[in-house]
Amino acid sequence: MSATADTVAGAPAPPANLPWLGVAAVLVGAVATTLTSRLTSLGLADVRGAIGAGFDEGAWIPTAFSAAQMMIGPLAIFLGRVYTPRRVLLAGCAVYGIAMFLLPLAPDLRTLLLLQVVAGLGSGTFIPLTASFILISLPRHLWPWGLAAYAMNIILGLNVASSLEGWYMEHATWHWIFWQNTVVALPLFALYWFGLRRLPIDREYLRHGDFRGMLLAASGFTLVFIALDQGDRLDWLSSSLIVTLLVTGAIALGLFLLHESTLDVPSIDFRLLVRRNVIVLIVLVLATRFLVTASNTLVTSYLIQVRGLRPLEVGNALLWVALPQLVIAPLVAWMLGRLEPRFAIGTGFAMAAAGFLLATGITSQWVEGNFSVALLLQAMGETLELTAVIYFFGHHLGPTDGITFGAIIQTARLFGGQLGTSLLVVFTRKAEQWHSNLIGQHVAATDPATTERIAAYAHAVGSLSQGNDAEARGAGLLATAVRTQAYTLSTLDGFLLASCVATLAVALVLVLRKAPDMAAPPAVPPRPF
Repeated sequence: MSATADTVAGAPAPPANLPWLGVAAVLVGAVATTLTSRLTSLGLADVRGAIGAGFDEGAWIPTAFSAAQMMIGPLAIFLGRVYTPRRVLLAGCAVYGIAMFLLPLAPDLRTLLLLQVVAGLGSGTFIPLTASFILISLPRHLWPWGLAAYAMNIILGLNVASSLEGWYMEHATWHWIFWQNTVVALPLFALYWFGLRRLPIDREYLRHGDFRGMLLAASGFTLVFIALDQGDRLDWLSSSLIVTLLVTGAIALGLFLLHESTLDVPSIDFRLLVRRNVIVLIVLVLATRFLVTASNTLVTSYLIQVRGLRPLEVGNALLWVALPQLVIAPLVAWMLGRLEPRFAIGTGFAMAAAGFLLATGITSQWVEGNFSVALLLQAMGETLELTAVIYFFGHHLGPTDGITFGAIIQTARLFGGQLGTSLLVVFTRKAEQWHSNLIGQHVAATDPATTERIAAYAHAVGSLSQGNDAEARGAGLLATAVRTQAYTLSTLDGFLLASCVATLAVALVLVLRKAPDMAAPPAVPPRPF
């Protein structure tokens, strides 16, 4: 098959300017995927209540969507190579839109989980091709603009979700958590239709391509992902399910590596991993995804657990990350065309570290406005570092690295986010227990200060109590105060952990060497799109 084929069944190739529509399409697909995943998590309580699901069984609702995305990732790369990205993305968009429309109509949990899997399989085709599409379709001098928009969409999607979910619950219904994605799928389908080139099916690759290897990789990564997602709820290695998932996933990944080593032309070229800077860049992508997750998760959890805010009110704080992206992203693109990428990466991580350190001044009295400066610094740093890392990564790609690059970005995106979430959940939970124990040691029943505090609480609620209820309620309020302080301190520790990760990333940037021939013309061929 010709790499420059422009027609299919006599259909004319799109005009030269239409790849810009393709760039818009993959960017919209990226934000839709990120937003859907985050909205489902934030609105989980409302969805559980609507279908009558309990906490434990309802916990599988967001897992079903994200695990399906992980499953389809490697397979989408294979299918895109065979059937062309245009066909795969059009099919994925249609499946995603229909499943999202049907989800609120599900009569029970089993049907809802099945539709979540279908929706995840559809949307999981969007991300693997996004960054590689930008690098392939745009001239090199426009890479910073496309990648800045890509970074903006991911961060925007994560941080605007709280505002959307809160607005839907207060002014509409929970159904729009899913139905909004059907609305997005309609213009997205049109963008894919007009923005991606019509290319013939690669029947030769269909006969000789490594579908078996991609299936092994997809299965292995999916099983490990599910274990990470459900691990904290099921107490990790104390659960036979988690152990089984981890062992089976590790075996599948081992078989995948063994299988790839026997192929003359493996689908995933692992030689890219030993190329200069590549391992360091993958670690930096994971660090960036962790920091983006930390910005969103820590602030959201604190405002809900300590301040008792609703999702819409939480969204007011996160808008300090989301809305400035409309200014930050173009500024980052402009800067990246004039700065050495390694300096830009280090500057981004340093700004993020400063933002997290500023947030360690948190007290139990903080409200959403107190986070504004810290979140703004984090937003600027995370957009700069993510854009610069992928931009610098692009200069290390050879003519045959498109598939491998797409697989790396998809895996790092999903695993980085899930590893970040799992680590933060475990770390803050253990920190809260530790702080609660330390504070509790100073709250003795016979201590005059404790007795005085309970008496003050009892007096405050005395007019609302009967008999000895006032003293009991006073003791309950003291216990609540201890929990509040412990949770606040654990959030502080989470910010401190994130600042340490960002600082280590700055140190890691120092080992990066100049990319091979930064001034050379793009080595990645335009064939797939």
